[in-house]
Order: sequence, then structure tokens, then C-alpha cells
Amino acid sequence: MNKEWERLGVILPSLAIIGAQWGDEGKGKITDYLDEKADLIVRFQGGNNAGHTIVVGDKVFKLHGLPSGVVRPGKEAVIGNGVVLNMDELQDEIDQVVKNGGSIEGLKISDRAHLIMGYHKKLDGAEEKYRGKNIVGTTKKGIGPTYQDKIARIGFRAGDLLEDDVLKEKLKFILPYKKDTMDMMGAEKCNCTVDSLYEKMIGWRDQIGKCICDTSVLINDALDNNKNVLFEGAQGVMLDIDHGTYPYVTSSATCSGGICTGAGVAPNRLNGIVGCLKAYTTRVGEGPFVTELKGEEEAILQKKGGEFGVTTGRGRRCGWLDLVVGEHAKRMCGFTSIALTKLDVLNDYENIPVCTAYDINGKQEKHFPASIAKLGKAKPVYRIMKGWKGWNDTDAIVKEGYDALPSEMKEYIRFIEEYLNVPVDIVSIGAKRTDTIDRNMNLWN
Repeated sequence: MNKEWERLGVILPSLAIIGAQWGDEGKGKITDYLDEKADLIVRFQGGNNAGHTIVVGDKVFKLHGLPSGVVRPGKEAVIGNGVVLNMDELQDEIDQVVKNGGSIEGLKISDRAHLIMGYHKKLDGAEEKYRGKNIVGTTKKGIGPTYQDKIARIGFRAGDLLEDDVLKEKLKFILPYKKDTMDMMGAEKCNCTVDSLYEKMIGWRDQIGKCICDTSVLINDALDNNKNVLFEGAQGVMLDIDHGTYPYVTSSATCSGGICTGAGVAPNRLNGIVGCLKAYTTRVGEGPFVTELKGEEEAILQKKGGEFGVTTGRGRRCGWLDLVVGEHAKRMCGFTSIALTKLDVLNDYENIPVCTAYDINGKQEKHFPASIAKLGKAKPVYRIMKGWKGWNDTDAIVKEGYDALPSEMKEYIRFIEEYLNVPVDIVSIGAKRTDTIDRNMNLWN
């Protein structure tokens, strides 16, 4: 790829948006920005442990289970089979969207998506307690135990809600088993019975039963008919169950490969893959974080970026941009474009360090290691970039385009492009949908 970055000039019927760090990169906003030209927006993994904030005019949507596309009228928003669903919280989100003038007429839920049960949340808390000082930092939303049941082949799927006989038989087997497990783990007691849980699940069917279908067929039919399909990831690459900072990860496949298994599409149906990269780095929960700041320096960046979790409300750990992480994410996912977010947060810094390698026992490493022990010893090797000051009116800069950005910011962007060998096609300089500079109008067509 040359220095001027050859832009894509072909029609791409599918795009994917993947978080290139530990989540919280601004995927919700970028999804919302790109889905204007999408016909289907598909969520393919994760659960309500993820949070996306979308600002449309004076309305703020905080979504956890619903795809970001539900805030766009006339779009089909799909929850794929790789997602785990909390049906009670999903209904609360639906109510929020409707209250703010949205609609869920286009919402479709895979009949193969697994359901988060009350006992999953109780077990989540009990398991974390058992870990003692080795806690993962789970949100205690029941995500991990739900995926455990999926792999153990004792989970409930959305399609079970449509079949009374199947539902009752599974309840008779699974509920006593789970109660015994909770007793063994010392979890909070579950007072539900087979009959009470059956009635609750029938209530879920009454709420969203009409949305349940084979979404793989729906998605593939759309692609066959040259409709634009946008695949939306939750969390980020560094929380991937295989390729993240294991064991401090989520329980699903957050890389682009997870789209195939989590949405029911073949690899050759994926065209453009947009890596959403925040201009600095954050993470929530436990685990290694090589460029993490401490004390007042971290508090300043946390406050400037509004770095508090949508799901947990916890302050996020903050640090400088880590391009070792960025290279790992790019390699795992095959990014064709970068959406660089929250550049405005770095306004008024005199200098901005960017990590380009790790020093581990005196040896420089440019590839992210699997070993937690090695990461614990790693020291960041920084390239110091010049910061930018005197920020002008955001609306005026967006109107004028990329050339109106401060020269130091453009140099920061250029350095990222050259290090990752991927073009930065989208530049986000604010929270609103309109605070976005698009350098490649050919992403969709």
C-alpha cells in the first residue's frame, strides 16, 4: 500500500466493525454512523455485559443487548446466534428505544441465541467469589455461565420458547441440576420452581416471540440480494476468549472470525472489516495493561474522556495508545480500514506518547505475547508525538473536512496508518453522529 493509501473502489455488500482494543472504543457511534446505508445491522456475539452509547441530536441511547441499528428507523436489527440474551433487560431496552421515538419493528432474534437465566447471574457471582485474589473482574451479568451451559449442551435457546413440550422437558432436567450446582458453589438461593420458571419464559415468548427466526437465512438472503449488511461486534479483540489477555477475557469470540460462527455466514461473505481504534487505550476489570497511567495523570485522561462504563458505571483504566495491541488486533481480524475515535480527548496535551514495542527483560517485542507473566514484566517503549492545541469549533472543522484538522493531529493519524499499514478512513472528533470526518466515501459504494 503506498503512502497516499489507495482507497477501496468496489462495492462492499458487507462491513464489519470490530473493537481493536479492550472494548469501549466508540463502536456504537461508528456503527450508528455507517448504518445509514445498511439494510441489516447484525450483532454476532456477547451479551448485556457490553454497552454502546449513541447520541442522536439531543437523545442519548444506552444499549447493551440490542444492536445499535435499532435507533435508525426502517432498518432490520438482528441478534445473531452467538449472542446471549437477558430477556428482562432486553425488554427494558426496547421500552427505552420506543420511548425515544424508535421502533423495533425490524428486530429479529436468532432461534439459536442462548438465554441468560437468573441462576446464571447467581453462579457468576459465586464463581468470582471463589477466585479470591484471582478475580477476572466479571460484570456478574451471567455471561460466562451462560456460555458454559452452551458448551455443556444444557442451555436454553430462544427457539425453545416457541416449543412448549421442549421447554417443559428441559426445565425438568436443567433446573434441579442448576440448583444442586448453586448449593455446591454456595451461591445465592434460587427459589423458582419448574412451573414458575415456565410461566416466566412463556411471558418472554409473549413479548418477543414474533421476532424469533432463523437469522442465518435472513442474513444470507440479504447478501444474495446485494443488500448492505453491517456486522457489529461487542467488546474488543483483547477480550477474545482465544486471542485476548486470557484469563482476563470475555466468554465469546470477539475477532472477525466470530462473525462466521456467531451470525451463520461463510468467511467469503465478509468484505470490509473496520477496526475501531480509540486514540488512547482503556480497559475495564482486571488484567495486564502495559501503557496504563496512574494517579493524577490517569484521572485527568479519565475525566477528559468521560471514561466510565455504560454497563457497570465503573471508572475505566486509562493509558496511552498501544500499537502493539493495535497490530495484534489487525492481524487477528484483517482490518481493511481504521475508524479512529476520541481524538478530541487528546486536545491540549503538549506531547502524546505512543507505544510501539514492549521491553521484556531487556528485549524489545513488537508482537503481543500470550503470557500474562511476560506482560506483567513488560515496559512500554514510546514514540513521543507532538500534541495539538487551540482546537477550533468542531462543526466548522467537520464541514471543512480532514485538511482542517491540526497538522499535529494529522501527523498522529499518519503515524498510526504507517505502523499498522491500514488506512484511517473514519476520524471521530466528538460524541455526536455528525462529529465525524469520512475520508473514504467508498466504504459502502
